[in-house]
Amino acid sequence: MTPLVTCQELARAYGKGKNALVAVHSVTCELRPGQHVAITGTSGSGKTTLLHLLAGLDRPTAGRIAWPAFGDRPRGRVGVVFQGPSLLPPLDVAENVALPLLIAGAGEAEAKEQALLALAAIGLDDLAGSLPEELSGGQAQRVAVARVLAAEPRLIIADEPTAQLDSDSARRVVDLLTRVASRLDAALVVATHDPLVARRLPETWTMNDGALTC
Repeated sequence: MTPLVTCQELARAYGKGKNALVAVHSVTCELRPGQHVAITGTSGSGKTTLLHLLAGLDRPTAGRIAWPAFGDRPRGRVGVVFQGPSLLPPLDVAENVALPLLIAGAGEAEAKEQALLALAAIGLDDLAGSLPEELSGGQAQRVAVARVLAAEPRLIIADEPTAQLDSDSARRVVDLLTRVASRLDAALVVATHDPLVARRLPETWTMNDGALTC
């Protein structure tokens, strides 16, 4: 099975010289289709930086990262669910879900159809015409997951997706992430502080001062 992502002695530092902040160092790991992983660690341990590297949103300052299953170009094959609000306020729910598809070059009708199908698949089609300000925090995160589902990525990355949610909403979001990942046979990586969230995933990796233990 071809790995989705491989990292070898990966490092990311910000700044130079003795004032440099090393957020990630000497990380070696790989992710394969269907793999579900929780990444735990305290604030400032490097979790978010590692996720950004895995998603191709940032570049390492040392080491190597590759996406063999994607032809080493992750763009369009990775779905990201962020911690904070990521829905655009002027757009309704269906338009927010369709937006990445439009950016990727899909036609307007096709993007809308895929968005509505994704919302229906997770039971949120009744919110299609709602604005983000009309949603609860849990609903907004579930819409963010629908946006990922519509794009059908092979790798799903979620950065503290339950940090701002109550326990019931958090459980629903994690259940939805795992269900969507299984439906797509995608790898799923969830960064979390919450041990209850981590225990819902079969693998746990730990970040400590920029180093990763798998």
